[in-house]
Amino acid sequence: MCDTLILHDISGKPLVFGKNSDRHPEEPQTLVYYAPRNPGTAKIRESIEYADKGYAFLLSKPSWMEGGEMGINSQGLAIGNEAVFSRFKADESGVLGMDILRAALSACTSAKEAVDFITSFVEKYPQGGNGAYKGKLVYSNSFLATDHEEAYVIETAGKRWAWRKAMIADAISNTYCIEDDYKRLDNQTRKEIAPVNERAACSDEADPGRKGERNSWKKYVEDRKYLLFTKGEQRRSASLAGLMRAAALSSGGGLSAPAQSSSEAGLASLVAILRSHEGGAKPGALFGGMKNLCMHSGIYPKSATTTSLAVEYLPGGAIVWYTGAPYPCLSLYKPTLLWGGRFYSIWKPLVDESSAEAGYRYWKTRATWARRPRVRSLSSKEAFVQSRDEAQKSIFTIARQAFDALSKEKTPPERVLSVYAGEVSAIVGEWEDRWAE
Repeated sequence: MCDTLILHDISGKPLVFGKNSDRHPEEPQTLVYYAPRNPGTAKIRESIEYADKGYAFLLSKPSWMEGGEMGINSQGLAIGNEAVFSRFKADESGVLGMDILRAALSACTSAKEAVDFITSFVEKYPQGGNGAYKGKLVYSNSFLATDHEEAYVIETAGKRWAWRKAMIADAISNTYCIEDDYKRLDNQTRKEIAPVNERAACSDEADPGRKGERNSWKKYVEDRKYLLFTKGEQRRSASLAGLMRAAALSSGGGLSAPAQSSSEAGLASLVAILRSHEGGAKPGALFGGMKNLCMHSGIYPKSATTTSLAVEYLPGGAIVWYTGAPYPCLSLYKPTLLWGGRFYSIWKPLVDESSAEAGYRYWKTRATWARRPRVRSLSSKEAFVQSRDEAQKSIFTIARQAFDALSKEKTPPERVLSVYAGEVSAIVGEWEDRWAE
């Protein structure tokens, strides 16, 4: 189970994007780098082809699959996906939503292109497959796609789909959230819940020429019995409450301030939400906190936040923040810069598929530490939180200094950034050693 969030600035452009990936607590996940390629035809399995434009991208990738939970490409397009459950059943042998997400990152320049790619894909090919690391879980998918200019919510139900533009503060979770505010629907669903006069030139669902009132997409497609398990509505409500508090800063000059300061405020708010346990019971050894944004596993259910990623949009580029480890409340976010269509890590070197085992080893080391009984409750200890937040603030500052240096390009980027990477590595290493048993 997962949560994906977006916050816009006062001008209506995306400011920060983030996602917690909630999966089996033993499932390793790391951030993998895919280098630029010559444009051409790519495949999902042997039978499904799509046009790969060759964009470089970062993909937060569970160890056993080709696709990923979230990612960003060199054009600044970021996407996160969620499992949703519909009465229009997903195909047990269909394409995983994570594979669709990976394909969209390689094929699309913008968030709107991603909308068109994803909706066309699910109409043409069956989605589904077993998305579980252990056991079996078959589902449809929702997506939140954003770039520097705009963001969209895309929801699917088998071969059906709906989309709308994201609100200034928006979130998706393991629940459908598009009601009668959709911008477009697939043709079959349009006939059933948003009938139009076929002779009218309707470019979207808000146009005149309608035969009757529009009905709710959510109510029409959702299988609500799954909400008892996923707690997606409760987590989405918690996300929206936190995002709206962050958006309210604009009235005091926070998000309406210059881009650098507004992104700092937005990022700090987003990270606090992704680390939060405000939605339900605090982590415990018996029951996991399925209502919490930062989800800890218990004996039941077997679901946990296995990694977290955020994107901070800045003029001319972005900073990608990722934990590379489970439980963001127990982790530091580390930076990778996106500038001029290239990614520059200022922590450890980026790993490709051939060297991804190094990332999975780091994940496993941190997961082993986080499972210790004493560690489980650290995020409620004032001394731990204070040290975590101080270290994180220092890393935020270093990353922004590195981004500024990169944007000025007065010296070779690798030479300058190696100094900043050393500083970040030292802070992360010292902080992790301090709290190691």
